Amino acid sequence: MQNKKPTLWRRKIGIKIRQAESADIDAIYRIEQEQFLKPWKKDYFTAELSHDLSFFYAAQDVESGDILGYMICWIIEETMETHNIAVKGEHKRQGIGSRLMDFMLAKAAEEGVQEIFLEVRKTNIEAAGFYEKYDFKRIGCRERYYSDPVDDALVYALYLRHPKSTT
Repeated sequence: MQNKKPTLWRRKIGIKIRQAESADIDAIYRIEQEQFLKPWKKDYFTAELSHDLSFFYAAQDVESGDILGYMICWIIEETMETHNIAVKGEHKRQGIGSRLMDFMLAKAAEEGVQEIFLEVRKTNIEAAGFYEKYDFKRIGCRERYYSDPVDDALVYALYLRHPKSTT
């Protein structure tokens, strides 16, 4: 009889993307600490909740209510700056990041955004590949942009072609 590896089963996660709330900050902060070498301070997330330019959304498991990811971007006129997109470690590669990105792109279209910019650590090949999958193009490099550890930032842009809504 052959030894078979056990089959790992993961339930398909139902995700709801909604505006982040103050009750989400602790869970979002834990994801931030887990996913980034130099995480934002908790106060920064609280400030984003009331910042006029900020679009701050959480990806919530509809069954458990757990926060599994989040995104923060700013819209200034026809430009979107993506600050953070992150997914809880054990829930990566389950489509949550893609759902957040799709939501962000839909929000950009809704708001009449013409261009989206973001930075990613040069050593974060996984994130760079994720953005390139969405047709973001590398347009520059900011040397020594990140600290702890020092790393360059690759600058990416996505140029959208849709007219701004006049309604």
